[in-house]
Amino acid sequence: MHKKFISCVHRPEYCVLYRHQFYYFNSPIERAVFIKNPRAFIEKVLFSTERNTPMRIRTYKAAEVVNQEKAILGHCPVTLKDDGKVEKGLGLLIVKFKDNTFIFTSEEKMDRFFACPGAYADA
Repeated sequence: MHKKFISCVHRPEYCVLYRHQFYYFNSPIERAVFIKNPRAFIEKVLFSTERNTPMRIRTYKAAEVVNQEKAILGHCPVTLKDDGKVEKGLGLLIVKFKDNTFIFTSEEKMDRFFACPGAYADA
């Protein structure tokens, strides 16, 4: 409904089995909206592949990724797009998305990227 990635809770009461697939929801309200008209959410919708889903690089691997990938410029795309300024990211806040690696200045900016990665990927 919001066209954003949202982390959903794996609780049985927030889950629906529809056409041999489990769908998880963030709240009972969203689950109820889905139940009223599931076809509106499933038909003509392309679900993300692994390549198109942002994946956080864990802290213990982050330094290794930065050293291996010389193409990383190290600037935060959220700061650039939202604030209009170039700011170096922290080497421990790294996300892979669409074959690119992004570094962020704070957890809050990384969370903003996760919510709508397409808006920041080309920054």
